[in-house]
Amino acid sequence: MRTIVGLLLLFPPLLIADTADRGIVRVSAGTREPLNDRGLGFIVEKDGFVLTTYTNLIDPASGVLLERIRAALGAETYAAEVIGVEPTLNLGILKLQTDTEFTPVTAAVGLDPVPGAKLQAVAREDQGALRFIDGEITALNTKQCYQHSLASTMFRAKITIPAGSIGGPVFYAETGAVAAIYTGFKPALEPGHTEGTGETHLLPINLCFNIYESLKTKQSLKSPWTGFAVRPLNETEKRYFPTEKKHHGGVAIEDIWENSPAQKMGIREGDILVQLGYNRILSVADFQKWLYMYGVDHPVKLYFLRDGIHYLVADYVIEERPQWAKPR
Repeated sequence: MRTIVGLLLLFPPLLIADTADRGIVRVSAGTREPLNDRGLGFIVEKDGFVLTTYTNLIDPASGVLLERIRAALGAETYAAEVIGVEPTLNLGILKLQTDTEFTPVTAAVGLDPVPGAKLQAVAREDQGALRFIDGEITALNTKQCYQHSLASTMFRAKITIPAGSIGGPVFYAETGAVAAIYTGFKPALEPGHTEGTGETHLLPINLCFNIYESLKTKQSLKSPWTGFAVRPLNETEKRYFPTEKKHHGGVAIEDIWENSPAQKMGIREGDILVQLGYNRILSVADFQKWLYMYGVDHPVKLYFLRDGIHYLVADYVIEERPQWAKPR
C-alpha cells in the first residue's frame, strides 16, 4: 500500500496578474513558516489535476517522496494527493482536494515546435512572486521516444529559467498555449554533443500527455521499461501492412540497451512492434501509453514483425528501469 503524500497548494501573489489566469501553482514543503519552496506546477484539468515534476515531490537527499508538503502563499490553501510520478522523465501528477473548478491550461498537444517560435516561461522570484521571461525555440527534438535519450527527445530554446521554476509551463507567446514543461534536465557532456550558450532543454507537452492518462489511471510511482526505444515506420516498413493477421502498422525498434530485457528476449533493431498485450500499436504515443497503462510487474505479450514476414511473440513481465539504464 503506497502512502499518499499530503500537500497544500495555492496561487501566490503575482507580479503579472495574467499568470494566475494560466493555471500556474507553486508547490512548497514544510511544517512551519517559512515554507520551503519546491517549484512550480500547472493545472491541466478543471477539477484540480496539476502537472509538476517528480523532483518537486521528493527529498533530494534520499530520493523518497516527502511525507509532508505544503504551500501557504496567500489566503487560499488546497490539500492534495500525489496521483502518480514518472522518475525518468521527471513528471508528477497532483490532485487538489477541493470542489472548486479551476481554469486549466490550453496544451498545444497537436502543434509541433518550430525553430524561431517565441516562448514565455515562468520565473519565480526570490521573494515568491512570479514573472514571465521571453525566449525562442532554437533546435528541435530528433526523436519521439525517450527510452534511450532524453536529450534527443527534448527541444531546445534560447532562454534561461531559474532552478526554482522547475515544473513550470513554457507557453507559446503568440497563443498562450503550453508548449513544454521545464524539468531542469541537463544532458551529460559527451563527445560529439554541442550545447549552445544559454540554451535550455524543454520536454514537449505532447510527450507529457502521451503518458498522462496512464499515470493518472495506474497511479504509478515507478518507471517501466523494456530496454528498447522505438521510432515511427519509414516508407519501406509501411509497405509491410496490412499483414495477414490484420495488423495495420507498428513502431520500429531503434535502440536496444546492453543487458536489457529486450536483448534477453532476442529483440533486434529493425523489428516492428505491432501489439502490446491486447492493444494494437500504431504510433510511438500508443507504445508509451500502453507501457505505462500496464505498468511495472504486469505480464504482457509483445508481438513483433521481423523482416516484414515473420511474427515473433515474447512474454515479458514489465520491469522497473534500473539506475544504470537512465537515459542520457
